[in-house]
Amino acid sequence: MTNVSAPTTAAAVANAFLDLQNADPDRGQYYAIDQMKLYKLVYYAQAWWLAHTSAPLFEEDVHAWPWGPVVPELYGHFKSAGRNSIQQQRATTIKKTGSGFLDYTFEEPEKPEQRILDFLKQVWDIHKSFSGVALSNATHAEGEPWTIVKDLHSGDLSSKPLIPIDVIEDVFKGKLSAGQPA
Repeated sequence: MTNVSAPTTAAAVANAFLDLQNADPDRGQYYAIDQMKLYKLVYYAQAWWLAHTSAPLFEEDVHAWPWGPVVPELYGHFKSAGRNSIQQQRATTIKKTGSGFLDYTFEEPEKPEQRILDFLKQVWDIHKSFSGVALSNATHAEGEPWTIVKDLHSGDLSSKPLIPIDVIEDVFKGKLSAGQPA
């Protein structure tokens, strides 16, 4: 994606949103996190982080899937939830554990540092009351990065094309300068 080192991973961001949901005292009063909502929360975290810092929050790419922006690496972790709320699943990363050919294990990524967790809490507080479908619909609005990529591909998203990071950054910097919160 970029030559700039990002401070965390998409997996760590996804797990942080699941933790925020579980710790939220208003948990029963908004839509629980399902796959669609989680993918959009991670996308919005990346987008608003780019707008504020001009640097990526995580290095994984965001792609234009038919139902909106998705970090494909997260799909395998959460697809088993289907349309249900995500209960026990956690995103993991592969870690080398030794010098052998098969010395790898899956483990949860390190939690993001506190400044990132504070930022993710802001994103959570703004978006928690929306369903995954509502967040997906918002990503389909005119001028959104997903729509720009869809239009460039003549509406055919069967290849699930990359949403360039600079497109995300430009659109969300525009929103930030227009006074939208995040």
